[in-house]
Amino acid sequence: MLRPLSALVIGGCVFGTAFAAQRLIAPYAGLSLSLYCAVLAATLLGFALGCALGARPRDEARAHWLVVRGLLLSAAATLVIARFSRPLLVSLWGADLRVTVTIAAVVFAGLPSFGLGFAFAAGPGDASGAGALRRAAWLLAGAAAGAPIVGFLLAPRLGLGPTLAALAAIEALVAIPFGARRAPALTAAGVLAALAASAMVGARPAAASRIGPRMLELRHGRELEYRVFDRDGARYLLADGTIHAVMDTLTGDCVQRGASALELLHLMRPGRDSMLVIGLRGGTLPLAFARSGWRVRVVEPDADEAAASRRVAYRPGEIQLENADPRRFLRRDPGRHSVIVVDAFADNALPYPLCTREFVSQLADHLADGGIVVLLVEAQGWRDPIIASLAATLRTRLPHVLALPTSEPPNTIGTILLFATREPLRFSDDQLPDPTTFFQNPFALWVVQQQTHAWLNRFEPPARGALVLTDDRSMVEVWSDRLNRAARVELHGFFGANGGSW
Repeated sequence: MLRPLSALVIGGCVFGTAFAAQRLIAPYAGLSLSLYCAVLAATLLGFALGCALGARPRDEARAHWLVVRGLLLSAAATLVIARFSRPLLVSLWGADLRVTVTIAAVVFAGLPSFGLGFAFAAGPGDASGAGALRRAAWLLAGAAAGAPIVGFLLAPRLGLGPTLAALAAIEALVAIPFGARRAPALTAAGVLAALAASAMVGARPAAASRIGPRMLELRHGRELEYRVFDRDGARYLLADGTIHAVMDTLTGDCVQRGASALELLHLMRPGRDSMLVIGLRGGTLPLAFARSGWRVRVVEPDADEAAASRRVAYRPGEIQLENADPRRFLRRDPGRHSVIVVDAFADNALPYPLCTREFVSQLADHLADGGIVVLLVEAQGWRDPIIASLAATLRTRLPHVLALPTSEPPNTIGTILLFATREPLRFSDDQLPDPTTFFQNPFALWVVQQQTHAWLNRFEPPARGALVLTDDRSMVEVWSDRLNRAARVELHGFFGANGGSW
């Protein structure tokens, strides 16, 4: 019978390998619904196929030797993935993103899971239903224990390569008692080879530190991988390959269209005012208002993003920053603000809890009289259904919604600002700055152009047929998956295969 401890370890390794596989692919392909489904399907199908091939009647000595082979196969596959994941993804460069995600999920998650499933089912033991249930219970318990161990301890602290090397070493060690009778010499040789390879892979520095532009930070957070690097006079903050912030390295100014167009708030609300920003995104946007005298408070749910943002514009003490889930923060915070900016959508990744009617109700409760809620949303064109749906959701509490586009032409991917208010915005075209007065300052001229373009092309998103998003019903993850596929084409074309973005 497969020992309970071995079943426990195999369950933890199945989860750990799947977690690492998703994290390895995400910087290239984006943390999307397609990736989640592909890795989950490959893991379960690989394990099921391994179980189907391993669950055959055989004598005890033969069964123990097959367990050893399955465990060493999984360890070898895990080490190959840890060492050669990047070359495989580069070899798929230019292929359809869904094809790349499917192949990578099968290789990174399916193959190791196949070996683990084979080892789990090959061991002799009680063939009764009760015996099978006990083995399955230990397996699931191992997977449950592996979730916090890999997610909170190993991956963030060691990195993905060393984490995979550790899993491979554990799998090899588990094989020792099973091979002691049938083939002790071969088992010892295989285990020693796996341990030596694990030590080599675990000690090897991450590939990203040796390629592309000057890497300032490579942080494997609990949720995302963060990279900060300089390229062509700009500093980039990327989360799983998605641009979160771009800052001019000489002036410290934000050079993203959406944030620059948002400078319209200075014209709409001259003087000092109060602002709540949900999402730090490098700190360039909230700091621009804080340094002009606004009272700014920032809520950032991911402490790893806050740490990486110190390499961009954020400096502790300049703004009031709180690491908290936005919805929990709004439930307990009594404050009201003149402007609430939701800048947590990470370009093409929209967290659905921040897109629902329930969240809009929380925002409205914290909005002062005459205040403005602004959502910075990435969309595939001005008429993307996600814009109409978010506008309809905002109108459940804030009836007046304007969309201010920053991209051109209207059918391209770009940021759209959604301004939501209780009363119509009192701002006219005549209040826009005169661009001719900024010809001596190219950056200021560029900012004015973004403001002018966004305001003069404003429109009211259509209400007919638009889905109101709720905690119970939301299409955001499906739409985000579509946006991610389109955005990755542009990102890969801009950064290139070895540009340091993944």
